[in-house]
Amino acid sequence: MYQWIVIGGGIQGSCVASRLLEAEKVEKEDLLIIDPHSQPLERWRTITNKIEMKHLRSPFVHHLDADPYSLKKYSSAYNYASGFKGQYQRPRLDMFNQHSLDLLEKTGVMTCWLRGEVSGLSRKASGWQVYMADGRYFVSEHVVLAMGVNHISHYPSWAEKYKGSALVRHVFEMDDRLPETGDVIVVGGGMTAAHLAYALTQKESIDTVTMVKRHPLRIHHFDSDPGWLGPKYMNKYDKLTSYKERREVIQNARNRGSVTRDLYLKLLKQERAGRLNMITDNVESIKEHTDETIQLLMENSESVEGHTILLATGPAVAMPGKEWLDPVISQMRLLCAPCGFPIVSKSLEWGEGLFVAGALAELEIGPVSRNIAGARKAAERVLQYA
Repeated sequence: MYQWIVIGGGIQGSCVASRLLEAEKVEKEDLLIIDPHSQPLERWRTITNKIEMKHLRSPFVHHLDADPYSLKKYSSAYNYASGFKGQYQRPRLDMFNQHSLDLLEKTGVMTCWLRGEVSGLSRKASGWQVYMADGRYFVSEHVVLAMGVNHISHYPSWAEKYKGSALVRHVFEMDDRLPETGDVIVVGGGMTAAHLAYALTQKESIDTVTMVKRHPLRIHHFDSDPGWLGPKYMNKYDKLTSYKERREVIQNARNRGSVTRDLYLKLLKQERAGRLNMITDNVESIKEHTDETIQLLMENSESVEGHTILLATGPAVAMPGKEWLDPVISQMRLLCAPCGFPIVSKSLEWGEGLFVAGALAELEIGPVSRNIAGARKAAERVLQYA
């Protein structure tokens, strides 16, 4: 029997697990981290590497270590050249990743790792039973649900029938590399789409790159106002007793489909150089041709043709783990808001010994819950209980 099981080994789960070990709230042999991938942060590293992201959007104090200045010290100790960028000192991605992996190695997260798929959860007299897709199960006093949202890609309705096709692919798909030749169309208007489009324009073997977005590029430094990190906005948010209102506040606070100014300027430069076409319009449908090209039919502008369509349209709008959490919610009568997401305590406890992090904690933590700052906050809340 374990003391703690953390389900999900991405940014959220790794941060919580690392803090539990570092604060000596649990011994390594009493902690289990379950994730579909072979290593911590594997999905994060695969996707950010695919789109050739160079710097994080968040500032230097947002990382997995408890010490907010840990990444600064790490940069100096290991002589990273230009480790941070701009007035907000956004860290180099490679440095952030190595800092994270070194921390997880030091705290012992790597030794607690189990690769596998969770298929169910139930509460017994002995504790929580976590069921695996391969038939095994594990028992623990406490469970942290830290599943990410990026494991299910959002396909717009016009692209649904092309799932699994070589012509239309989603950037969140783990086993795909970027195309090396032909005319490529990127669909999306946020940071992932912008990084992806820019990376493709750097490949000389690509003939043309077209970025199709539903709205003009929106420029924001961060994915939500920094005021959501502290009392400036959270004091008022915490007083909201309506979870419907909280959901509306979260949706309005997030700068969805926005890009940083430096990335915006890079795209403009490539557009002026003739390496990138940018179209603002709604896609209506797809037309496939016999010469292995595909055509996007637009609502207002001319159609766009290419050999590959890459979707950067984000994750599907769904609660993480919904397929196996729904029976648990019903059996345990766990509280949920009208949107279906958990109603939890200040310590992020959903049921006795059952905790949440990331997207599942956002009705309590607020708009920053899904990002690195949210992972830090979730870890602090769980630690207060532990």
